[in-house]
Amino acid sequence: MAAVRSEYQYLCHGIHSALPKGRASGQLTICKTHLMFTVNDKKIQLGFAELEISQGGASDRLIFFNHPGCAEWRFYCSDRSILKNPFLKQAPHLSGVMSQARNKRQLNWLILTVVILLCVLVPLGLLGSLGMGSKMLAKQVPVEWEESLGSSSFDQYSLQSEIMDEKRANQLLTPLVQPLLRAIPDKRYDYKFYISDDPQLNAFALPGGVVVINSGLILAADSAEELLGVLSHEITHVREQHGIRNLISSAGSYLILSAVLGDVSGLMAVVVDSAPLLINQGYSRQFETQADEQGFDILVAANIDPKGLPLFFKKLLDKEAKVLEKIEDEDQRSLIEAGLGFLSSHPATKDRIENLQARAESIEAEFIVLTDEFNLLRDGVADFVVEQDEPEG
Repeated sequence: MAAVRSEYQYLCHGIHSALPKGRASGQLTICKTHLMFTVNDKKIQLGFAELEISQGGASDRLIFFNHPGCAEWRFYCSDRSILKNPFLKQAPHLSGVMSQARNKRQLNWLILTVVILLCVLVPLGLLGSLGMGSKMLAKQVPVEWEESLGSSSFDQYSLQSEIMDEKRANQLLTPLVQPLLRAIPDKRYDYKFYISDDPQLNAFALPGGVVVINSGLILAADSAEELLGVLSHEITHVREQHGIRNLISSAGSYLILSAVLGDVSGLMAVVVDSAPLLINQGYSRQFETQADEQGFDILVAANIDPKGLPLFFKKLLDKEAKVLEKIEDEDQRSLIEAGLGFLSSHPATKDRIENLQARAESIEAEFIVLTDEFNLLRDGVADFVVEQDEPEG
């Protein structure tokens, strides 16, 4: 059986005007009822009753002891194992202070670890590619900031675009999108859908829940399922904060580090200034795959046939191939690829399409039919396009 220790000894330092240069090294002995400081042949005994313990020095590495009965003296110790001393822990008024000191030290080590990881990962580009760091920081962005950013970006876009009257668009879109919105598991965002007079087969989502659908995409879709497949994909980009995370990943290590340490003001400034970049931005393969999979799940939860999503992707891919095969000039091919709308910002690979098709074929259910609602939307959008083409006066 191990013997019970009666005292513990630590190296310490004393501060007093009578000491050479005001301070000297010594020894601290902790017994069951008191502390004994031996400094420069002086012995100072302090009881636990009114003893005060605090942290100080660089990174709070030092433990300071003060006592009103010996106010002219101050002692400190650099051996942080003292925070686990069993005799000190038995004193009710000291146990809480010592516990806070230990927790603060652990937090400092955690922050230091994060700093080291960021300094290594950010320059290598691994943080942005893996998405873990950007996802963690995106959660610090308030919903109100996302909504303001999305609204600001849309206002800039609408200055140079013809947007269908919001009330009219809502009348046409609401019967189609309501099943999707009801199926979203979280209600973090209030989604707003807009229709733009643009022949490009495209749609894009902005932070905070703004989704813009081009007239060209609506008129190219052959069913409600195809259109809703695209919208479920865009909704996932919003839910997973892909736009915000893209901005964070490109903000630089300094701003990311500042945000990790609690100062998100610099990061917010970058987010606001980068608003125009959110329109028609490209996403990583990881983000696109996530939008596919979660968008598919939303369709199934909404009781909408998920075959529409891969079917529309395949239709766009086939269209791209037919256009490009007629063009031999490389520069022209690049310009055409950039103008293919949805595919230029949401590259649909053959593997992704096949994966979605396989998943869709495994679903057996009776899906809701929204043919009439979709036809009303197409007719309304066609009229809207004609109205914009009519000369004024």
